[in-house]
Amino acid sequence: MVWLRQGIASFGVGPKKMTEHYAYIGIQSSYVNLGFYHGATLRDPTHLLEGTGKRLRHVKIRTDAEAKNAAIAALLRDAIDDRRKYKQAV
Repeated sequence: MVWLRQGIASFGVGPKKMTEHYAYIGIQSSYVNLGFYHGATLRDPTHLLEGTGKRLRHVKIRTDAEAKNAAIAALLRDAIDDRRKYKQAV
C-alpha cells in the first residue's frame, strides 16, 4: 500500500499497517529508508537496524551494494515470517 501522507510504500500480509505490515520503503534525498514495523524483535546479528523506538527499526540504504546485502534479505524474510505467524494466530 502507498501512504502518500507519510511518503512511504508499505508491504504486508494484510491491510492493517501496524499489525499485518512487515516493512516500508521511504525515499529520502540521499538514501532509501527500509523500515520494519516490528524490527525491535527481529534477529539482527550484523547490527544493521537503527532506531530506539518500542517497535520500529530501519536500515538506511545508500548504494546498490548495500541493497544487495544478504543480511537485509534475511531481515525481510524474518519480518515476513513474523507477520504471517501473527496473522495465523489471530
